[in-house]
Amino acid sequence: MILDVKTSVFEKKFKAERNVKVRERLQILWHLRQRYTQREVAKMLSISNGIVAFWKKRFEQEGFIGLQDKEGRGRKAGLTEEQFSMLGSALNDGVLLDDGYRRGFITKDVRGFIQQEFKQEYTPRHCRGLLKKIGCSMQVPRPRNKSRNQAAVDEFKNEFKKNVHFWILT
Repeated sequence: MILDVKTSVFEKKFKAERNVKVRERLQILWHLRQRYTQREVAKMLSISNGIVAFWKKRFEQEGFIGLQDKEGRGRKAGLTEEQFSMLGSALNDGVLLDDGYRRGFITKDVRGFIQQEFKQEYTPRHCRGLLKKIGCSMQVPRPRNKSRNQAAVDEFKNEFKKNVHFWILT
């Protein structure tokens, strides 16, 4: 099958391809087309013999399309899209404190929310990754003075309709 394809076809596809992995696979096939043995190709490209044999077989079965990575690789997400949207809306609502003040979620709050609502356990680092995935960015909270007038602050917030969040959707 490889010998049926012209060398120039491999060269054109190699030059046009932007995916590095596919380029390496095309290079394997191009060397095989030039009648190098699988061991020689593996040695030239510093890869194992099994990789050369695998991509040769896959090309013979599926053609050039078989050189692309297949979908469905990796671990599946623990949360659904609906759960991600619920998490995003909860982040916008913030955490209600005892004094009526709302503050944004911190990573610990997000982790607790996910455990309580979705029964999924995540590390704090993974929670930060999930927040980045839904488009949140970290913001530094501004300190609150203990002697401030809470009524004046609430009036100001109602007037300007702003709410400080630690995690915000961008």
